Amino acid sequence: MVEVAPKIEALLLIPPGIIIVVALLGFLIQIRWMLVGSLIVVLSVAALLVLSLPLTGYQFIHDLESRFPPLKIGASQEAPAPGAIVVLGAGRYTDAVEFGEGDSVSSAALERLRYAVYLHRATHLPILISGGSPYGENVSEAELMKISLTRDFQVEPKWVENKSATTFENAKFSKAILSEAGIKRVYLVTHASHMPRAVWAFENAGVNTIPAPMGFTTLNKEDRQTLGYFPSAYGLQLSSRAWRERLGLFWYQRKYAAPAAVEEKTPAAVH
Repeated sequence: MVEVAPKIEALLLIPPGIIIVVALLGFLIQIRWMLVGSLIVVLSVAALLVLSLPLTGYQFIHDLESRFPPLKIGASQEAPAPGAIVVLGAGRYTDAVEFGEGDSVSSAALERLRYAVYLHRATHLPILISGGSPYGENVSEAELMKISLTRDFQVEPKWVENKSATTFENAKFSKAILSEAGIKRVYLVTHASHMPRAVWAFENAGVNTIPAPMGFTTLNKEDRQTLGYFPSAYGLQLSSRAWRERLGLFWYQRKYAAPAAVEEKTPAAVH
């Protein structure tokens, strides 16, 4: 089960949480030092305005998404050849009443499944779906993804990893399944903005990955020309998602990185 405290901390470190915290700090400082407090409040509002612009959000998230270009199916790959397609979970649609069957996959997870099926039909490789029950739900994300794959796409996954609660655990538990099957290299399917963190986690777990990013962010004509210069919830969403992924990668690299080898020192002889 995932820890809630880090999730809350992350919400306070990415927009709009961090801006609200700084603004409140400015109000408190304003009680004692009017000029300094007022300046902090003004800067907080300005930051919120800038981060809410679709063009700003697009630039922030485009930097993440451009690190791994779209996969060119059929292009020659380095050995060893990939032996499977790994699809990461992306949350759930809780109490999907229109389907009359409890929870279902989220829209983001459905997008990942759709691309995984496209890749599966082009390569004929088996699919591993990964996602657990982070908050103790009765049905794992992987089980929900399996239902959607078989019902909506008529594709049966070969492996179901249903214990993971984080991207790091996606990699850790998928690695065990892949090793048992003798698979050393995989196509990794997740959203383009999430791919840097996902690739780091899988490579750090010892899984050779070929990134297969999907869900690239694009702006329509209005957002590129006119509406992109006006603050909106969509612009803030893009900025928040971009900063969340950067913060997540930063945290993973420090929490989960393999410790550096420590050189053994020969003690000096005692005379």
